[in-house]
Amino acid sequence: MKSINVVAVPENPSKALEAQLAHRPDVQDLVDRNIIKDPKVAPAIQQQRDELEKRKIEDSLRHKIDHRPSPETLVEQNILKDPKIAPSLQRHQLDLERNLLQDTLEHKIQERPGPAELVEQGILTKEEVPPQ
Repeated sequence: MKSINVVAVPENPSKALEAQLAHRPDVQDLVDRNIIKDPKVAPAIQQQRDELEKRKIEDSLRHKIDHRPSPETLVEQNILKDPKIAPSLQRHQLDLERNLLQDTLEHKIQERPGPAELVEQGILTKEEVPPQ
């Protein structure tokens, strides 16, 4: 057996229609929301304007693609990782580089001269030496 959809018809359809028309957005709002084209401009001009916009975007994208930096430049700027190293090893390489840097800095801090040596070398005066 087929089911029949029953649509309720309001008692006064003209009043319901008037109420809906009173709440519809105005033409400028629809134009601003890009739902309809501007009725003040001829359709042929609108079409040309749209084509021009499309070509302008295409040209801009083509220019950006043609002038994008090479992968080598991006590797030099630390934006991309070195493509010669497998991605699974890149994290280990980064950790190793950090550890080497940390070890180097710790070694340099341990080897730096004390205040007495700096006074002997004439880098600090006795008045500049902090109290211990």
